[in-house]
Amino acid sequence: MIAALDTGALRELIWAAPLAVLVVTVAWGMVVHGATRAAEASRDGRGRTAGLYAVEALAGAVMFAGAIVVGLLIMTTKS
Repeated sequence: MIAALDTGALRELIWAAPLAVLVVTVAWGMVVHGATRAAEASRDGRGRTAGLYAVEALAGAVMFAGAIVVGLLIMTTKS
């Protein structure tokens, strides 16, 4: 039996998968970088800098969670 190949879906996968990997990796990197630098700055008594790094970590966490939610929605709605 010969299987049909959906070239449109294959083309979409070629650009969507690397983009998803990039977004998730950058988002998680922001979480790790922001959290560790915020803790370090807080220990050194640099409250304003610690706050800015905490905002970076929070933005990364929101971006990471959003990417996961979008991925789950795509997986459950596509047939």
